[in-house]
Amino acid sequence: MAVRFSDDISRSSFPMYFGRQTKFGDAAYTPLKMIKLCIEQQVNGSFPLIHQVATTMVFRNDYNRVLEGALEFTLPTTATICGFGLDVDGVIVDGVVVEKDKARITFEKEVRKSVDPGLVEMVQENVFRTRVYPIQPGGVRVVRVVYQDQSQIENDCFLFHIPIYFTTTLKNLDISLICTRTANDCYPQFLSNVKFKQPFVNLHGKYCSTLHEINVKPSTCEQSITYMIKYLMRGRPIHSTEVDPDDRTQAYFALCYIPPLPPSNNIVGDCRKTMSLCILWDASLSRANIEYRQHEMNILKSILNVWKSNYIDVNITVVVFRNVLEHRNTFHLHDNDYWPKLSQLLISLSYDGATNLFQLAAVSSSISNITHYFLFSDCLSTIGSEDPTQLNHLTVRPIWIFNANAAREPANFSLINYLTNVSGGGYISREKILAQNSANHIVRWIDYKSQRRYLRTDTINNVNVHDIYPSHSVTLEPNSERFILVGKMSSAVSAQIVVSFLISNELHRKEV
Repeated sequence: MAVRFSDDISRSSFPMYFGRQTKFGDAAYTPLKMIKLCIEQQVNGSFPLIHQVATTMVFRNDYNRVLEGALEFTLPTTATICGFGLDVDGVIVDGVVVEKDKARITFEKEVRKSVDPGLVEMVQENVFRTRVYPIQPGGVRVVRVVYQDQSQIENDCFLFHIPIYFTTTLKNLDISLICTRTANDCYPQFLSNVKFKQPFVNLHGKYCSTLHEINVKPSTCEQSITYMIKYLMRGRPIHSTEVDPDDRTQAYFALCYIPPLPPSNNIVGDCRKTMSLCILWDASLSRANIEYRQHEMNILKSILNVWKSNYIDVNITVVVFRNVLEHRNTFHLHDNDYWPKLSQLLISLSYDGATNLFQLAAVSSSISNITHYFLFSDCLSTIGSEDPTQLNHLTVRPIWIFNANAAREPANFSLINYLTNVSGGGYISREKILAQNSANHIVRWIDYKSQRRYLRTDTINNVNVHDIYPSHSVTLEPNSERFILVGKMSSAVSAQIVVSFLISNELHRKEV
């Protein structure tokens, strides 16, 4: 998608926001006003794990000169963008999703042709940005973003949460919610605290709710809509298939299953009485924020206190690293002065320099009998290799990655996911670190006796099932009820599969 490029290569960008405001445009300029907002949400009631939301925004240029807009769009944390459109000559033109490197090459080629292309880039965990040019004096531009988000499971319902962000008075607000293929007893219902809502009406087998308001003022309360429908009972999987439009001999499938919960015991119960913990502490420049590091030290102390109160014998090795590994320090949990010494070590560090995460591959061979790794890092490696398999020596033991950086701060989530999934560990984000009773929840997650772990998927009737994700064994979080499996299969035959889990050290198999 492209529009003509201006001769003024030094033009300023006026911010345009939907959600979080991080000043991607020039901070000296007032954000452009959103004057119209249209939200269109759809969900298939027979497979309500994922719903799709299209957000169409109209921004107006109230200045007397041609402007460029700098849009930042905040996605829900579990959402994935699947469409982007920009108006060209009054018609919405859809963009094409390509690999990041290819998109950048195409972008630069178009710029050299004196054309201004629209490029959408993810800049943070759930924020993407794009530039919109030109916006004529007194004129408007239309931007449409389409994303798919996961529903939430609460009690006996699927919950669908749709953000509706705006900070100025809207000329028009339009909201459309459509729920198709629902069972007779799955009537959608709004939560009681929802502001923008119209009752659902059954139209030709689908439930619809439409709202149109004018001159809508922003609210200081949470700007969102949440509604719910009932879901199937625990122990009964739900699944769906869709034929591949590019190859109709193949079909995509998705399966949702809620495996049994492990018995509710004490936090650590009869777990191993001796542990060898290796703390890998990133002291590079990107981790210089004192507040963030204090949160990490607090959660570390709380976790160690839980183990200490349950008489767990923990040997602690601390390895500080930046672009090189420093000398390791050892502590013992039941020494009276272990925490003053350990905390003083971390407080006295100088947070500077580059990061080379891949040097950690040597740790496993230099420190024996490690049972767990605690990696405190955003996993942004500025030098060294980019091949995550070089850290496979570490992944023979669970890696638990702690990162108290704010959500707006960058992090290498592809590496985080690789290390935690392959090792059977987990990612402890700022949200989890600051949550109420967080140390007990994290210890319960780490405790191998109470873990639920997906092992593998096997076929029963010799149908070719492939491209399965998760592609390897993964640990399920204690507070995560559902397990989702996706893959491909032949569209001509039905497949029977069995999904295997390890729950409290016992094998659990479910045929579908």
